[in-house]
Amino acid sequence: MLSKSERENLYDLIVAIIGEDATVRLYKNSFNERTLDVVEDMLSADSKCNANMKKLILDLSKGGGFVAKGWLRKLLKSNNKALKKIDLKGYGCQVSVKSRWKTAIINSAI
Repeated sequence: MLSKSERENLYDLIVAIIGEDATVRLYKNSFNERTLDVVEDMLSADSKCNANMKKLILDLSKGGGFVAKGWLRKLLKSNNKALKKIDLKGYGCQVSVKSRWKTAIINSAI
């Protein structure tokens, strides 16, 4: 059984990844060990998504002459070290992770 503060902290972590969600908030008081497992899997999926997006940008920067024209070409010809420092927390990953894991989080708390 999770303590009240653990449930609160878990909810804060969920919000940090998928954003505020009224439905998930309704089940916050029922979070349990199964919810912890689901959130761990969700965090792993989010991390993989962001890593894949970062890899895509780096791959684009290596082949910029073949892929892009105009402003993107200029960006891709710039110093690749700057691109490697990008920490992506994109909306696409947030939406993808939320659509996949929101129901699992709710089901774990039922």
